[in-house]
Amino acid sequence: MHEDRLSRRGFLKTGAAAAAVASTAPLAAMGADGPVKPKALPVRKLGKTGVDVTILNQGAAFDLGARHLNIMHEEGVRYIDTADCYEMGKSERTCGEWLNKSGHRKDYVLVTKAHPHTPQQFIDMLDRRLKNGRQDYYDLYLLHCSGDDEYPMPESLSWPKEKEWAKAAERIKKSGKARHVGFSTHCEPVERRIELLNNAAVGGWVDAIMVGANPTLIRDNPEFNKAIDACAKAGIGLISMKESRGGLAGIKKVFPEFEARGLSPVTAILTAMWTDERFATICSHMDNIEKLKENAAAARNYKPMTATELTAVHQMMDGHAKGYCIGCDGSCRKAAGTETAFSDIARYLCYHEENGDRRGARRLYAALPPEARDWSKADLKAASEACCSKLDFENILARAAEKLT
Repeated sequence: MHEDRLSRRGFLKTGAAAAAVASTAPLAAMGADGPVKPKALPVRKLGKTGVDVTILNQGAAFDLGARHLNIMHEEGVRYIDTADCYEMGKSERTCGEWLNKSGHRKDYVLVTKAHPHTPQQFIDMLDRRLKNGRQDYYDLYLLHCSGDDEYPMPESLSWPKEKEWAKAAERIKKSGKARHVGFSTHCEPVERRIELLNNAAVGGWVDAIMVGANPTLIRDNPEFNKAIDACAKAGIGLISMKESRGGLAGIKKVFPEFEARGLSPVTAILTAMWTDERFATICSHMDNIEKLKENAAAARNYKPMTATELTAVHQMMDGHAKGYCIGCDGSCRKAAGTETAFSDIARYLCYHEENGDRRGARRLYAALPPEARDWSKADLKAASEACCSKLDFENILARAAEKLT
């Protein structure tokens, strides 16, 4: 292997063979010269499922409409990720209705998620998701936000290896209502995420995992990297999310080598994640046409990054991605002597400032228990010093107080 490439265990596996391209179906929209021909994005296999997925997928946690979905199709995306809680079910319904009316359902991987607390609920909730989405089946059905405090702790961390959950998964797949099953997780502290991944790797019933990950977390946390590796070796399809930490959207012209490749700071991070072939696809919150087209172009023109380019990505994230810590280990709370949910508050602020989801950010913030929203007695300087991403909590919390309350 060329000396300018990194090994798979070192974080990113490179030198891959050219990816296949997604099949495309005619789009009903018309251009000046006739029907608009959909573009093609590279695809990868989603683990042991054998399903081809475009390396970029549409995160649908917002009020997207037919125009957005039509352009998404034109840009070559063939994977939509939605959930029961996105726009209180409206997103799931809109995406399902669009697929049905457009005639594109067979060309797409359609994903939904729910919040069951028991194996039987996992089975039962699927019927409601099918009814709401106007679907006969989902390609992938996930337990949403595994490891979060809404689930019983620590017992829920073992669900990916428990027999009763395996039986429920088998019943779901045999029913034909969902072809594959798994869970999503971006929980904090990151140790919970690691435990979930490791349990899934040995449990056998999990087909796919949607996991919060980014280049610096994989570089800096060997246990997280090992857990990702264990899942990949077990044939579990890995879907990346939340790879662009807060603060990157406004950065311009940071590294000339990214500009030469036509990459923005955000698409440079997407390219770094695609270079790690353990991940089949990236779920991106593309809530406007500009983001959609920019990210799709990066996927269409994807080439693995060299070690030098990956180092530049790390340097960019180390220097500028200071809005949200995706690898929180709880050190900030301990150092501050408080129960303040520093990482959660920073994440909700990113939803407000970068995603434009003001209503959702305020709702999530309000749902935190009072002690998690109280930093009046917290040592914020100590919290920042202990934070693995060195977030400026005095600044972040001041903005949160103004925008989230």
